Amino acid sequence: MNNTMRRFYRRGLLPRPEDSPARGGSRDKPSPTTQILALAACLLLSACATSPDRSAVPEIDHPSAWTTQSSNQAPTAWLEDFASPELEALIAEAIANNPNLEATAARFTESLAEAQIAGADLMPSAGLGLKGTRQQISTFGPTSTGGVIFENYDLSLNVSWELDIWGRLRDRTAAALAQAEARIAELRGAKLSLAAQTTKSWFNVIEANQQFDFAESTAQSYAKDQQTLESRFKRGLNTGFEVRRIRTLAANSLADVANRQRGLDVATRNLEILLGRYPEGELIAEPLLPSLPKQVPAGLPAELLERRPDLIAAERQLAATEKELTASKKDRLPQISLTASTGNSTQVFDDLLDGDFSVWSLAGNLAQPIFQGGRLIANVDRNASIRDQAAANYRDIALRAFLEVETTLAAEAYFRNEYKSLRLAAEEAVAAEALAREQYRNGIGDFTGTLDALRSADVAQSRLLSLRNRLLQNRIDLYLALGGSFSNETTFVGASLETPAEAQAKPSSLRN
Repeated sequence: MNNTMRRFYRRGLLPRPEDSPARGGSRDKPSPTTQILALAACLLLSACATSPDRSAVPEIDHPSAWTTQSSNQAPTAWLEDFASPELEALIAEAIANNPNLEATAARFTESLAEAQIAGADLMPSAGLGLKGTRQQISTFGPTSTGGVIFENYDLSLNVSWELDIWGRLRDRTAAALAQAEARIAELRGAKLSLAAQTTKSWFNVIEANQQFDFAESTAQSYAKDQQTLESRFKRGLNTGFEVRRIRTLAANSLADVANRQRGLDVATRNLEILLGRYPEGELIAEPLLPSLPKQVPAGLPAELLERRPDLIAAERQLAATEKELTASKKDRLPQISLTASTGNSTQVFDDLLDGDFSVWSLAGNLAQPIFQGGRLIANVDRNASIRDQAAANYRDIALRAFLEVETTLAAEAYFRNEYKSLRLAAEEAVAAEALAREQYRNGIGDFTGTLDALRSADVAQSRLLSLRNRLLQNRIDLYLALGGSFSNETTFVGASLETPAEAQAKPSSLRN
């Protein structure tokens, strides 16, 4: 007995010869059932299917490094750039509870089941049947019987198996495995996208909270100035124009407070939805936006895009369509199948388990398609078209990936230049306001100039805060476009994008 047979006996896939009493021969001689299943088990060893190799993706001209120049200062993994344990905790909560991610994970599980269904065609199919008939026959003539009742009972085990000589079934199974791998990539992409959305929403909440605090502080300042001017106006020290001007600014500042409060409420509830929470609008954010991330390292290799989940999924889709095309071509070849049955047939029900009434059969079948109205050829043309669509889709996704990276890299430089100039403008506006107030107290200037300087300072500081958030958001978009941080890694928040449960759920052929 070879190792293969022992393995099947140990797993209970084949009955041991010693488990059944000898029937008309030596005790060590296997029964017909064992012989048939042993033949099926041996043939099964050559019917394994694996996921297809990486497909030959369309050629895309691209530079070895990004066209946008950057500095040589390299940051660490992207979440570490923001140094926020609270943000990492929120991302972990979103990945654990987000409903959309749960739906994507369910689609991944569905693809695994579909791959298993496709792989089932490589296995023999077996069925156990029990049949009983009762028949009365009456004859007339010289030897009339007057009615005879016949009974017959059959207990059978039927096995059928298509021999995958040409690899047609293996190709379709490989296509299903490639589809499952595409779903894995999509799940990873969904997690990366959710992490990016959570981070950006978190920054929006922080900015909205800062803008609200700044608006309240501005409103309080205007209210204080209004009281001062109205008091001076009563004493004839100010004009009515200055009073009406400060009243206008104070009223606008209160409206801005309400507007900023509404923006904070919306941003908070949107983040809570991403976290899978009820949108109560009660989440408390960190007080300040994180420091601006370090600059992008120079010469990022374009090969980083190969880890983008959408590109990986597109390549797996292309590989699946190529296997489907190959399988459809093999549909025109002969199909060979084996059928076998064993069991007992007797006219007495109590004898169904008696080996003296055993019967068995083994048959082979060869079927060659000749004419099906052009269906097979049309199916080949259809799968060829689907393959061409998948190739074009891969090229489109790749070009869009390059566009996203190049655009965000260029925007990084533009945003930094804008931030540098706007920061200087805000500093000068604050200094101008302080100088205008000092001159007004010294009786040199009027309060109109002070109000103009105050409004300019407020606008500049608010714009600077918004631009800082936009710069952070652009960096998140860059990480998302690259499929991760600047180093060529596949880790995420210190761990794989794939949970241990998901890794165990995958077939061995799909595990990394």
